[in-house]
Amino acid sequence: MTKDITYKNQSSRWLGAIFLLIMTQVGSLSQAQETESDTIALSSVQSILEQDFEDSFRDVAAGIQYNRSFVNRKLKERGQKITAFGYYRLFLYGRNMVEPYPGLDPFDKAFGVGDGYREPMLSFNVLARPNSKASFGTELFFFTPYDGSIDGNVFSTNLGLNFYGNFRTQHGNFGVRAGGIHWYNLTPFTIGVFQILDRFSIYDRTPWEGVTNTTKYEDYYGLGVNNVGDLRWNNQAFQGIILNGGRLPGKISFDLFWGKTQFNGGLLGATEDLYPTPRNPNWGNIPTYEGFAGVDRTLPNYINGGRIAKTFGPKNQTLSYNAIFSRTSVDSLSTDQFRSFQVHTLGLDLNIADVKVTGELGAGNYKSPSYGEKWGEALMLRFVIPEKYTKVPVDIQVYQISRNFYNPNSEIQSNSNLDILADAGLALGATGAGGQLTVVNQLVHNRRGLNINTDVQIGELKLAAGWGISSEIQAEAPILSFNHRVNGLAMSRIYNPFPAGAVGPTVFGPYERKFSFFRGQSELVQTTDLDPETGEALSKKHFQAVDLQGKYETMLFDRSLHFFYLGSFGAISSRQQPIPTYNDDSYLFVQYHEFDLYYEVFPKFIFAGYFGIENARGGAFTEWNEDTSLPLDQLGTAVGIGFDWQVAPNSGIYVRHRWMKFEDRNFALDQYRGTELTVELKTYF
Repeated sequence: MTKDITYKNQSSRWLGAIFLLIMTQVGSLSQAQETESDTIALSSVQSILEQDFEDSFRDVAAGIQYNRSFVNRKLKERGQKITAFGYYRLFLYGRNMVEPYPGLDPFDKAFGVGDGYREPMLSFNVLARPNSKASFGTELFFFTPYDGSIDGNVFSTNLGLNFYGNFRTQHGNFGVRAGGIHWYNLTPFTIGVFQILDRFSIYDRTPWEGVTNTTKYEDYYGLGVNNVGDLRWNNQAFQGIILNGGRLPGKISFDLFWGKTQFNGGLLGATEDLYPTPRNPNWGNIPTYEGFAGVDRTLPNYINGGRIAKTFGPKNQTLSYNAIFSRTSVDSLSTDQFRSFQVHTLGLDLNIADVKVTGELGAGNYKSPSYGEKWGEALMLRFVIPEKYTKVPVDIQVYQISRNFYNPNSEIQSNSNLDILADAGLALGATGAGGQLTVVNQLVHNRRGLNINTDVQIGELKLAAGWGISSEIQAEAPILSFNHRVNGLAMSRIYNPFPAGAVGPTVFGPYERKFSFFRGQSELVQTTDLDPETGEALSKKHFQAVDLQGKYETMLFDRSLHFFYLGSFGAISSRQQPIPTYNDDSYLFVQYHEFDLYYEVFPKFIFAGYFGIENARGGAFTEWNEDTSLPLDQLGTAVGIGFDWQVAPNSGIYVRHRWMKFEDRNFALDQYRGTELTVELKTYF
């Protein structure tokens, strides 16, 4: 089976656990009589709830601490009223760009502390539970850049002061979360994050990883996750108040929330650039925010909404109604000038003859002073069919999402409607725009499509494959975009996507068509078959994607060996075709191949190796270089070696060295070559 099901189960558990954050004792249960439909004895219920509390606390604490086994040892004593723990992470970074992009001087060579994303150097967590029904906690954030001054030092409450409460009554269970930043998902189409499959390289460590030996690679091989405690990134950051209710009469549950997300204006002090500079009129006025010339203003904004769900049947099937409303003022002095969007959906989670059916059906809109309100549909159904019907597990997803459905807080990429982009701008942290080339199962608006995934195991070899096709509903995209996966992280560290005062993506490169996002890099590709008067696209775009994966685990000289392969192929064409192909109908063809190798040389010391190659080729109706009269033809490669060394049960040293090279054979200036070295010390206390 594809492993995003595992992710969703973990996310559900996380959501259920977070408002119980630091309580390890269960509130007293009501002594009221159980209903006739209850088949579990009260003592059994209490035992289950106590275990749920214990597991929830450990899961959430691991989400903050990023190391499950260590947290488990810290939280052994149920009677603790205050718990304090944390980690220290020293991240040393060096690069030497032998052939840098123009304009990088004098930063082609650099040595520093930190990766530019302001990840905590020291995270100190304080969790307190004054009683069995309420709790609070905070994460103190320390960052010292070691640059010889004190101006860059940071000491703050990274997540703010968070309050949690839980109340169990004979009528139901109720929870409240308030203050600080919470990690929250509601549904895929309202508030959610794309639940990525386990099709990503784990050579480069994430800042939130724990101290592990071979467990990281065993989990990736067996479960499709590289760190069980790594849960934050799979949820949206939310600031405000959240109310929950469950086990209500009639098996009803609800969520209500009011507050802010990063996409509807962010946190206090969010700013707006009044005068975004368009890169090119034919690119739909996508802003580059050169010079960040806008006026800083605090903008009143909020998002609210909720969910009401009904569970029924012995298999706990669920139907729900979900809604969100977002409103952001465009003028700090006027109350009637604002941008807004709203979403209304019906969600379902059913089990029909062991076929799992999930989906969401609804509509959404976008509206502003210069953009009239337009509604659009969003429909998605997913069928997970077990092996007993099809010999191998099959995961089928069908969808249709209108160009007028806009919601940057959802799993859906909402950057294809160029009219909305011109009005709202490209959000900071966006990973693409226009006709986006995505992986299998990632949804984009203004598309209808089909995704199919399956996998099979032959001995110790696990093979998985995904296939997807989709088409624009309306001809929309004069620009295309794709991600640079092989060296994207390294380049985003050089061209930081979040410079001080930024309100849009960092645009860089000699042809000003690459932009940086958190731990990644994308590129824009201009098409040329446009209406000469309006600059609009003349034909619909069709998208094809194939993902291949192989995972192998064995023992070599009594030491564990893991080998992982990822292959991805994607194309954008003027007509639909069954698989990604580069031909006369192609606008863009991109392929990636990544190989990971991990071998336990001796106990607690693991050799890590990586090789990646990517190739992107533009078609006849994309921008050509004036000198060569040819479209883009890019080749990027990377070779990496390193090691993991667990020097103590709670401490590890992780070294990664990368040789990277990139060139566009038809655009002479678009090339770079260099090396990157990272050394990470991670220790928990």
